[in-house]
Amino acid sequence: MQQSDATPPSTSEEILDSSTLKQLLDLDDGELGLIQEMCQLFIEDMPPRILAMEAALKAGQGEEMADVAHAVKGAASTMGAPGVRNVALALETLGRTGKGAEPADILLARMKVEYERAQGALQAFIIAKGGRV
Repeated sequence: MQQSDATPPSTSEEILDSSTLKQLLDLDDGELGLIQEMCQLFIEDMPPRILAMEAALKAGQGEEMADVAHAVKGAASTMGAPGVRNVALALETLGRTGKGAEPADILLARMKVEYERAQGALQAFIIAKGGRV
């Protein structure tokens, strides 16, 4: 499958915020233990949160969706995953105000894609640094 010129291949640097990753490494004196543990928590915690946002949307509970999106936004910021963070912010805003540039179902679909991209990039980052996932 050939990729079009309009969608260049993504790299870990585009998906992850390198300054956030550096800060996480610096907190652990350059070791990988902290970032590996945080990555594992992020990977385990995100799918249930995405399901919770979908359930809240289906139940018409915008405020509940916004609350979960707020938590996702914080986790994504901590892990240096700006794509996930930006979609979570849009979902939070939509859930709280009812206003947004895109409908919630489209944003949730984007959330899944951004999460998968971030998960893969985080794992690749750890492996590239000599760690295990």
